Amino acid sequence: MNKIYLRKNYLQKRKELSPNEREALSTEIVDRFKEISFVHHKFIHTFYPITGKQEFNSLLLKNKLEMDYPHLQFLLPKANLVEHTLSHILWEKDTPLAMNQWGITEPECGTEISVQEIDAVIAPLLAFDTKGNRLGYGKGFYDRFLADCRIDILKLGVSYFEPEQAFEEVEEYDIPLDICVTPSKVWYFNKAHKKSGL
Repeated sequence: MNKIYLRKNYLQKRKELSPNEREALSTEIVDRFKEISFVHHKFIHTFYPITGKQEFNSLLLKNKLEMDYPHLQFLLPKANLVEHTLSHILWEKDTPLAMNQWGITEPECGTEISVQEIDAVIAPLLAFDTKGNRLGYGKGFYDRFLADCRIDILKLGVSYFEPEQAFEEVEEYDIPLDICVTPSKVWYFNKAHKKSGL
């Protein structure tokens, strides 16, 4: 199945989930994160859920990680819609948030953190495969972002659904995930992370 079909298919699968089902699946995903340690991480880049795309409730995950790891600091992306790039803003209690023209909630302003300081990224996705390849929304924001990150950054995904066996189309600039968390399993694609417990 090609990427266009997969995007359409997974967007439809999300829409078919009721709000209660999405919240239950999000809660199960958050519970799976107990298998992953963030003791040695400081800056975690996450995303604000897009209501119109029925995304995983990342706010639940942020709340859980804040309780378990009080030292963590969270970043939110701010999109440059012309260049299709992201800046990374420290997400503090008083950080003003607003919805951009694509319906994405992002910081209006705040402290920008260098991409080289980021220790982990929780990347939004529509689907993933058993090799860790991630299917995003097709704009390339995260491909560009991940290409600029440190080689040792932890790349995580979250998905309501289990993986495809393998994507037909994988571009050379596509950067695979290290881990993807679903309601039923934590998928490890980089054995070094599983072995060392991160």
